[in-house]
Formats: sequence, C-alpha cells, structure tokens
Amino acid sequence: MLGFATPPAQHPTPNTRAESALGTISIVAVVAVVLLGVVFSTWRNIRPGYVGIVFDKAAHQVTTGAREPGWAFINPFTEAIQEYPITIQTYSMIQQAAEGSTAGDDSIKVQSKEGQQLNLDVVIQYQVVKDEAGQLYQDWGGAEITTVEDRVVRQYTRSQVPVIASKYGWEDITSSKRDTINAELSQVLSGEFARRHLRLLSVAVREVHLPDALQQALDAKIAAQQAAERQQFQLQQAQVKAEQDVAEATGHANALKAQAEGEAQATLTRAKAQAEANRALAQSLTAELIDYQRIQRWDGKLPVYSDTPRAITTRPVSTTLTG
Repeated sequence: MLGFATPPAQHPTPNTRAESALGTISIVAVVAVVLLGVVFSTWRNIRPGYVGIVFDKAAHQVTTGAREPGWAFINPFTEAIQEYPITIQTYSMIQQAAEGSTAGDDSIKVQSKEGQQLNLDVVIQYQVVKDEAGQLYQDWGGAEITTVEDRVVRQYTRSQVPVIASKYGWEDITSSKRDTINAELSQVLSGEFARRHLRLLSVAVREVHLPDALQQALDAKIAAQQAAERQQFQLQQAQVKAEQDVAEATGHANALKAQAEGEAQATLTRAKAQAEANRALAQSLTAELIDYQRIQRWDGKLPVYSDTPRAITTRPVSTTLTG
C-alpha cells in the first residue's frame, strides 16, 4: 500500500503577521473615523447673531423653538437645522455697482407724475422676528435667508417704489417730498414684511439719478436760487450797514447835543453865580465905603482948571489935607 506523507504544518511568516495587523488597524481607523463623523454630525454650531431652527424630517415639522447661539444637538438621520439672522440686515438697491447688494446698476426705475424717468437708490434695513423664525422656516420650506430677502425685501420693494413715486413731480422727488415718500414706503412695506415674519426698521430713498436734461435744468435752477440768495444776503448786509450808520450818526448827534447842553448849563450856572456875586457886592456897598475907597485910591493931586478952555492943565497942590 502506497502511503502519502503528511505535509508539514505551515506557520505564518513575519510579513503575513504584519499585513494582518495593518489590515486590522485600517479597519479600526475607518470605524473610528465613521464614528467620529457620526458624533460630530450630531452637533451643530449656531453662530452669534443667529438662531437655529430644527426640523424633524420624519414628522415634517419644526421640533422646538428657535435655538440660541452655541452648540445644538440633533439627530443627523432624522433632523436638519437652519440658521436665520436676527441682527439688523441691510439690503441696498443702488446704481453704484460696487456698493449694492446685487452687482451692476440695481437702482429702481420710476416715472414721476409728469412722466419723467428717474432712477432711485433705495436702502432697506430689516430683521427676522426671533419668535417667528420657526414659522418663517415652514412658510418658506426651509429656504435660506437670501431666498426670503430676494422674494420679499427686494421684489416687493421694487414693486411698490414706482407706485408711490408716480404720485409726485420729479422736483418733489429730488428734494421737498423725499421724506414723505419714505414715510409712505415705510407704511406700505411694514405690513407686507410683518406678514412674512420680518420687521422693517427703515427704508430710505438715498439718492435720485436724473436724466442729463433734467439734471441740467435742476442745476440751472439751483444756480439761480443761489444767486438770488446772495443778492438777498448782500441787501440784508447793506441794510444792516445803513442801520449801523444811522445809529452811529444818532449817537454822535446825541453826544454833541449833550455836550452843548452841558456847556450851556455850565454857562448859565456861571452867570447865575456871577449875578449872585454882583447882588451880594451891591448890597454890601455903602456911601461911607465908597468914600473910603476913593480916599484910598487918591494920589494927593487936585485937578486944576485954566481960564482958557483949550489949555487945561493939572498942577500939584502943596496944601496938605489935615484931619
């Protein structure tokens, strides 16, 4: 009988063991990555200034109220989360391409009451009503805020601005009635925004762009008004100068009058004083006093009269007066 030899037992080589260990490590690493991915997918970071709305895919409804900023836990297989900003948002529809919310000339074309075409730069400020963020999510099918902004803020504003602007003349739109137009826009848009769970904060026609012909007419009118204002100012200045001159002349005349009155009063005072002095002197004079004064002033010579009328001479008298 032929016998078959039993082959010797095969032992794994070092290379085989290394490959087996490497495969095991790879499998563990893949499992770990998957687990980490699942773990991280259950957490969502809600940014500051936003709220998170969690939607249950199985129940087709919002599960809870708005989540505050920070980490939020969800089931990635049955739930989804959407962020909505609750801070003030600004949407600009302007002519300058680099400044608006949409590239290119995004100003709103309107017609004035006279049928003149104008372009208006309009700026809107709004925010999502925080307590109504969940309803906003359901009404818009979980759309992002950019979709809501385009269909409400942009489209409704662009439809209402021409309606309101058509009530006013082009000059009123450029200047005097702009605040009135802004107030009307605010009233109309506030109601529509509120129905869409948005709060309108402000709306303003920031700038009006006119066709060249209207711009030239407006510039000419402004120049004429400025010239008239300059003339009025010059007239007012002349009137002020004339009033100043009159006041100065009046003051000078009053000063001269006061000086003359003062001098006259001084003369009168001096005359009165002299008169009083004269009266006092007259009252003090007596015959004896007068004789005494004569004697005091006599130089001892007597007047001498000649028979010839032509030759009247005075000679000294030797006679001495005795008492």
